[in-house]
Amino acid sequence: MKYSYIFLLLITSVWTRLALAQTDSTSGPVYFETLQDGQTQFYFDEHYFLVPKDCQYKAIERVGKYDLALKNFDGDFIDYDHDGEAVLTGSYQKGKKEGLFTAYFANGQTKWQILFHADVPVDTVRYNYPDGLPMLEIRYHGGQADILNFWDTRRRQRVKDGEGKFEFAVKAEGYNEYGYTFTTYKGSIQNGKPEGNWDIFLEYGKGEKDYAGYEHFENGKFKTGYDEINGMPYRTQSKIQIGPSMFFVQAEEMVSKRCTIDEHEDFSMFIMQKLTKAFALYDARNIFVQPMQLSLEAKVDKVGTLTSLDMPKGFGNTEADRVLLRTLADISYWIPSYGDGIYVDDTLDLTVDVAVDQENGQLQFYNLIINRQNGI
Repeated sequence: MKYSYIFLLLITSVWTRLALAQTDSTSGPVYFETLQDGQTQFYFDEHYFLVPKDCQYKAIERVGKYDLALKNFDGDFIDYDHDGEAVLTGSYQKGKKEGLFTAYFANGQTKWQILFHADVPVDTVRYNYPDGLPMLEIRYHGGQADILNFWDTRRRQRVKDGEGKFEFAVKAEGYNEYGYTFTTYKGSIQNGKPEGNWDIFLEYGKGEKDYAGYEHFENGKFKTGYDEINGMPYRTQSKIQIGPSMFFVQAEEMVSKRCTIDEHEDFSMFIMQKLTKAFALYDARNIFVQPMQLSLEAKVDKVGTLTSLDMPKGFGNTEADRVLLRTLADISYWIPSYGDGIYVDDTLDLTVDVAVDQENGQLQFYNLIINRQNGI
């Protein structure tokens, strides 16, 4: 099992990389500040994207040494929550994770501990429940990871010494049209690795769930999978995640997000991905050559239904404009605006930059911005 099963990185969109030049600017958002002792204080959301200091989505503040010239962490750091309690401690050596990283629950119990050497996890990683009892043990070796032991939510040991049944629910992060809150993966572990058929479920509130597909493993290697929601097989890479998401590695990228609900919930990312998929079969080199910006106006009611859609500036190509409007109209739920303590009907002004990859003709959508006229 490779590390991709463990570390879920939400870096699938073209976000603006922060130029670390201004620290105490009064004319723009403050993402970090230099402290008197030579350390730097950074402001992150819960997924370790940089956000402005005064943003309502700020969840974590990191204090540590940062080399502005080399753009990497160097030395010990501590991450704090809103209450000033430590949520993560660790150390870097010239940008590489080195030594013991320890995460904490709000009650002070250890959430997990990972030993790194030269940026690579080594030895055994132990994940705990909030009461301090063990949940999962994974052993890293030679670029691989083996599941050693697993205890379910009733504290029953289901995997022992790399053998047994595994069932793990991962919280759904970011935006999804279907409204599920968790994805559950269920299957057998042999010799520390997934084996045979694994089932995937989408879980909603009140115990409801949908079957989302399966994956098949042979001798611990992923062979094939089937996406039941989209009705499509896949063979390139497993989607199964073993263990909790480890968002802290995102801090090393120094990527910022605007302080909006659409970027916080990854709705902007979702729209760009949906547009990219819609145009995947089109050779756009005959549509335009130079990058351009599209603009649209979407009216969304207080329950998230799109009521009208206009296009002040499209491609100028009838077929491309038709695909663009149809793709956006097919979004079943839009995040509604919030104002004066209630959800309100609103008009959303969207702009998105688009360019053509001249080698394969594929459209690339990036820098989508949503401005809400009446709410947030």
